[in-house]
Amino acid sequence: MSNFEDYDLRRSSGATRNARPTNRTSANRASGRPTSGRPVSRSYGRDADISPDLSLDDEIDLYDYDLQSESMSASRSSASRSASGSRPRSSASSHRTSAAAAHSSSARRKKKPSSSHSSRPARSTSSSRGRNVPSGRKGGGKNGRGGKKKTRRNIIVIEIVVLLLLLLIFFFWNKFGKVNWDNINMDEIEVNNLDTETEELLSNYTTLALFGVDNRSNGNLDSGNSDTIILVSINNDTKEVKMVSVQRDTYLQVTEGTYRKCNYAYNHGGVETAISMLNTNLDLKISGYVSVDFYALATIVDDLGGLELEITQKMIDTDNPETHQNALAGYIAEVENVLNYYPKEEDGWKYSDCYFDSPGTYTLNGAQVVGYCRNRYAVDNDYGRAENQRAVIKQIIEKAKNANVATLNDIANDVFPSISTSLSLSQVLSMAASVGDYEIADSTGFPFALKDTTISKTTGAVLVPCTLTSNVVQLHEFLYDQQDYDPTDDMVDVISDHIVNETGFTEDSATVTQTAD
Repeated sequence: MSNFEDYDLRRSSGATRNARPTNRTSANRASGRPTSGRPVSRSYGRDADISPDLSLDDEIDLYDYDLQSESMSASRSSASRSASGSRPRSSASSHRTSAAAAHSSSARRKKKPSSSHSSRPARSTSSSRGRNVPSGRKGGGKNGRGGKKKTRRNIIVIEIVVLLLLLLIFFFWNKFGKVNWDNINMDEIEVNNLDTETEELLSNYTTLALFGVDNRSNGNLDSGNSDTIILVSINNDTKEVKMVSVQRDTYLQVTEGTYRKCNYAYNHGGVETAISMLNTNLDLKISGYVSVDFYALATIVDDLGGLELEITQKMIDTDNPETHQNALAGYIAEVENVLNYYPKEEDGWKYSDCYFDSPGTYTLNGAQVVGYCRNRYAVDNDYGRAENQRAVIKQIIEKAKNANVATLNDIANDVFPSISTSLSLSQVLSMAASVGDYEIADSTGFPFALKDTTISKTTGAVLVPCTLTSNVVQLHEFLYDQQDYDPTDDMVDVISDHIVNETGFTEDSATVTQTAD
């Protein structure tokens, strides 16, 4: 327990914290300029301007034919009349004239330049000039302008999509690159010899361990007392989420042959020892972990605009027995000092943040929420504190699900450097994509049945599960809906028997029974 005697909590400070300016993102929208129509040539006299070397397809591309008429033949006939200045002919006469024109055109194309000895095969005009094009059709076939424009449009669309994907990948890589990715191999973490049925059942869930680490002395997430330990089970099919707080003072086997408060494991062996402790004592197979510190929690809360939490009369009245100061005020003041929350305040904390005149629901800032989560007085000790922590996590999740992109971006920038995890980037992205589907179904504390005692000066005050075996049965039923679970004989039962023999506590000894929130 931290000593708050260095904090003069009776000193008043009239300073108020300036509200953080809201980040605004301005976006410039570019408008496209309409493309003007191209002038359409209506002259179809070919002899004057067309090189005899051009192919028929090249010649066609030089002109913008009017395809809105009923047929190409009608257009050619009209063009012919316009060029000659003659009156309309009879059907037969028109046919003969068109045939002659086609023959003459073919002859011109066959004529070779005097300087060239190469020959170019003649093309039949009936395949191109004589084909019918449906009225209203855009472009002139495969080699027409419409086809070329469509191809260009498709290429541009593809380029835009690729660019957007690259930007999206860069965005996530930039954000998640701030996370302290832990390269521990979860498959190498110790796990009990679970039966086949349990192994198969657990494979349908993602089980995570969340650690809230008190690392003020070293500033990193590799060690420190894990004041918060929360097990999270996610049903992979239904996305149903359940949370169980493992009280930090729970008396368990932290390493082989060593029995202490369970938070001892993280501080003396790091996260791998902590996960191994949970697996072996509770018959679990944890999939991954996430560790955060004071700063991460406070920053998330501030980025979300604070949390609405209830301050009870008991919190206002109850003093810390070690410092004889208001317990909640002491915790908040310590957090504000550790985080340098108010750098301009002489005492490192603000009086108005720490003391409340009357009970009620208040919007608490980040430092106040962390102090609220750490307060173990006036809230039924460790398991009461854990209940408050779960309430805070639930509210954070709900606010984050409804937060806008700018807020989530702030959280990513501010918080990710204070997170350590064994999850891979692909796992995080997959879970983030489904965050809207997750629903917290239930939460509670572990042990379900317990009794507090002091075993020795070394262990201090602890919470003893009554018994570990029966509590593990309830845990599997709660997290995985596993009925009549039989804990492992060679691990859980052995640990449970050791605790019973050392403390003398059996199932009938329980003085506290925790139920779902």
